[in-house]
Amino acid sequence: MRAVLAMLAVLALAGPVRADDSCRWARDGACDEQRFGGSGECAADTDDADCAAFKTGDNSCRWAFDGQCDEPEIGTGECDAGRDSTDCRPLRAGGGDGCYWAGDGACDEPGIGTGVCPDGTDISDCRPLYARRNHINSCATAFDDVCDEPGLGTGRCAARSDTADCLGRDTVPGIRDHFFGRDDRRMVRPDRMPWTAIGEIAFDSGGSCTGTLVGRRVVLTAAHCFFRDDGERDEPSSFRAGRDGDRSVAEAGIVSVQLAPGYRPAADREEEGQGSDFGSDWAILLLDADIGDRAGIMAVHRLTEADEARIKAGDWVPLVQAGYAWDAPDRMTAHSGCRALALRRDHTLKHDCDMTKGDSGGPIFMKERGGYAVVAVVTRFFRDGGAENAYLAVDSRAFADALQRYLVAHGG
Repeated sequence: MRAVLAMLAVLALAGPVRADDSCRWARDGACDEQRFGGSGECAADTDDADCAAFKTGDNSCRWAFDGQCDEPEIGTGECDAGRDSTDCRPLRAGGGDGCYWAGDGACDEPGIGTGVCPDGTDISDCRPLYARRNHINSCATAFDDVCDEPGLGTGRCAARSDTADCLGRDTVPGIRDHFFGRDDRRMVRPDRMPWTAIGEIAFDSGGSCTGTLVGRRVVLTAAHCFFRDDGERDEPSSFRAGRDGDRSVAEAGIVSVQLAPGYRPAADREEEGQGSDFGSDWAILLLDADIGDRAGIMAVHRLTEADEARIKAGDWVPLVQAGYAWDAPDRMTAHSGCRALALRRDHTLKHDCDMTKGDSGGPIFMKERGGYAVVAVVTRFFRDGGAENAYLAVDSRAFADALQRYLVAHGG
């Protein structure tokens, strides 16, 4: 997403751009672009007449108009002071509840919440988390229970880069986030199986998802990763197996993408009044090299009626989830020992594995005789009954047969 926004910022500097009011809600007096706190019913730059007031000031930062303040001290510090005016204006004004989703009990600002609201526009829901703004876990020793930030710990890490160890892992009371009371993830070094079979998928927009090698050149991931928030396609550029900072065990380009039959992005389904179809949120990537020979391959565990009975009884095998979360950029985190809570009729698995954005498409897997096997693919966080945190993953009932046919057709 940031790559696209950077291009838009460059074009803005190059000269005037013709106004675009192609959204069906344009000129209704309300800005409906999500990045400015609107309803999100208009894609970026399609409600110009209503959103023009938000675009004033110096926005020459390459990350301008992405909804996150990037100026020093008040924001991430990735831009010079005064160069990200629109994104930083709400915070400089003291914050408010101007976002369409404010007051729903869930923090929706970037970095500390879902990211569907711009910085400083969901203050009632996010205020308890403001102490964690712009804090991540990029330090190589994050998640080891030793604080390594300067002034707080050993000083071996940069400031704001060892959040889990320096600020703690407990969830702020009353905040619905993506952890279940406590963040139980650990950072893992992908130097052996099963970690080497898990990798990061990079996209043209600058975003990323997680995927798993299930064949010599075949990767299993989530279908929603290939669509932006407005429903437009986002093309993958590469897959890095066992990524660890600047290194990886193996890397390959993407030859083709096969989405689950009938999959429609959420934006399309909502516009047409269709319900959720979480069980089709899986996809298969074909790589341009047989890197599975070097990185390793996971099998797929086909869920059975016996598995379902044990899951319902609460005595099934412990599971592991791993991926490349936004708050630990370029490094793999994992939650070992999480549980399957229930199998749903739409071929999804409800579970309690701790994770967040970026983990989408990653595996929930088990250890079995002879190796490791994928049980499900991470899909999304949701509020179960409006009260409890819950996570869904598309389980193997949805994709096992189709994946087997694909492997046979493409030489495993």
